[in-house]
Amino acid sequence: MDTILPYLLPPCPTLGLCAPSGFLTEPGALEMAALYFTEHGCRVVESPHVHGRHEYFSGTDVQRLGDFHALVHDPEVHAIMAARGGYGLTRLLAYLDYEALASARKPLIGFSDITALHLAVLAQTGLVTFAGPMAAPDFGHPQRSALHQEHFLPLLSHEWHLSPPIRLPYAEREGDAGLHLREQIGDGLEGTLWGGNLSLVANLVGTPYFPQVTDGILFLEEVNEEPYRIERHLLQLFHAGVFRSVRAVLWGQFNRCVPTHASAAPYTLDHVLTYLRSLVPIPWLVNLPFGHVRDKLTLPVGGRVRITMPDEAHYQLMFSRYGEARSNS
Repeated sequence: MDTILPYLLPPCPTLGLCAPSGFLTEPGALEMAALYFTEHGCRVVESPHVHGRHEYFSGTDVQRLGDFHALVHDPEVHAIMAARGGYGLTRLLAYLDYEALASARKPLIGFSDITALHLAVLAQTGLVTFAGPMAAPDFGHPQRSALHQEHFLPLLSHEWHLSPPIRLPYAEREGDAGLHLREQIGDGLEGTLWGGNLSLVANLVGTPYFPQVTDGILFLEEVNEEPYRIERHLLQLFHAGVFRSVRAVLWGQFNRCVPTHASAAPYTLDHVLTYLRSLVPIPWLVNLPFGHVRDKLTLPVGGRVRITMPDEAHYQLMFSRYGEARSNS
């Protein structure tokens, strides 16, 4: 499937906010996010049910789907951002108007449960979307990350973008580890960036919503999962043959992913990584600033990324072919 590039954001863009998954849990967060965007030259449009609640969700499936499609079809809205994640998008995948999404070419932004949307849209249309900060938990946070201002609107407004140097953990730099990784990367390693929340990625295997990426750079993150469960998800990808077409793994933040049961206590995330690296001997670059943490980059899902290592202690990402300017004609 050919890649479809979304339109880059114009000056003073209109940002549509919706809640396609869970309901908002932090009073005032969305208002703080809207204030941030307006102060940075954006206009904000909120969906009717963005503040709603129905059972676990912000609205019924019909309401959430309607809110999302309304933003897709609204010619005044330039980009669509999830207010938060949670759970609920997989209930909507079979009913999304993929033809309209491909035609509108609007940036779709979010992470966590929004991974299901990113992967489904990529699989069904080839449209590049964006794994990145969301309205309430990120832009509505009283101590929002400086990375948002440096790497959100700048990436969505330009045809290429460079990440800051990403520091490898101390253990990765010791002995031959950093040198070996630099040898694997060479002068640079390039591929199609895709991935997201590990649970969502693994759960979509075998469905029509799982993209077939032939030269992938896979990025992963997770939260509140036992290490052995993380290994189970990774082995699902391994047994399904997914890693055969992956050139490198960008290992994001696995927040609060520690053994909590006495029987599992000795088996940590380090054990999981060591085992998977033995099964899949490709570059595994850890400490990617992305996941359920304050500091996160914006990552073009389906766009191109080039990985370089300026030294044994750092790697850097250059993003390209993820958006294009809207024609004036």
